[in-house]
Amino acid sequence: MAPTRVLSVSQVNAYLGCPLKYRFQYVDKIPRPWRVAAMAFGTSAHAAVEWFHKERLAGRTPEIEAVIRVFDADWYAQNVEPLVFPERESKDSLAEKGRAMLHLYVESANGVKPLAVEQPFELDLADPETGEVLDVRLRGIIDLVEEGDVLVDLKTAGRTLESGGLERHLQLSTYALAFFLLHGSIPKLRLDMLLKTVKPRLERHSTTRSIEELGWTARLIREVSLAIETEHFFPDPSWRCTECEYFAHCQQWRGTWPSEQLISVGDGEGVGESVGA
Repeated sequence: MAPTRVLSVSQVNAYLGCPLKYRFQYVDKIPRPWRVAAMAFGTSAHAAVEWFHKERLAGRTPEIEAVIRVFDADWYAQNVEPLVFPERESKDSLAEKGRAMLHLYVESANGVKPLAVEQPFELDLADPETGEVLDVRLRGIIDLVEEGDVLVDLKTAGRTLESGGLERHLQLSTYALAFFLLHGSIPKLRLDMLLKTVKPRLERHSTTRSIEELGWTARLIREVSLAIETEHFFPDPSWRCTECEYFAHCQQWRGTWPSEQLISVGDGEGVGESVGA
């Protein structure tokens, strides 16, 4: 019997985004020559919000200036490695926008004390409809848990959700699936979006999932695990290609290559064209 594969929620999302990029990142472990600034920016905003909630969890009321200092320190660290900025953004402009977004977030805190911040989970995946164990060990981290079994995911974005985006949000579905398998009940879900619009906005989108939707999510994760196990790695061309750190490697992809050959291909120069947030 094959050993149970351990997959994180991030790995599942990465494979579904582009199987070949998944291989470059997780199998061949090719060093990335640069990062999209929007991803680094999101990491810094997330670090500041995480610190804010951990302070609240400890019974303290952090000042906005302290939250901003956490963001500034993390944003400085993110810029140590090469970042690629879109035409109308820069390190300084994103720093200013990040501070404005965090002001908005802290001022809009709903007063509900968090029950957990960055809560890890790891469990054996099962189909909640049939009880079948699916030979996948699933792990992840839930950004925020609030009273009333509300699981919250935080995202930064350049625009609001597209139609149907909340219902298709795999991160929220996986949170709900993990909660159900651990506790036997379906939680409430919320997506908090900090938008990098001209005037920053905070949107809170509430939703939930049915048991049928949780079953669909479990089976999707199982199929992703099987595809990885059988080495189904292929490109998925889309608008995201110009934002991909492995664009140069993908351009020279000719099918299944040995890992050592992949690592020697290109150095990533010339990859960073105009990218969107």
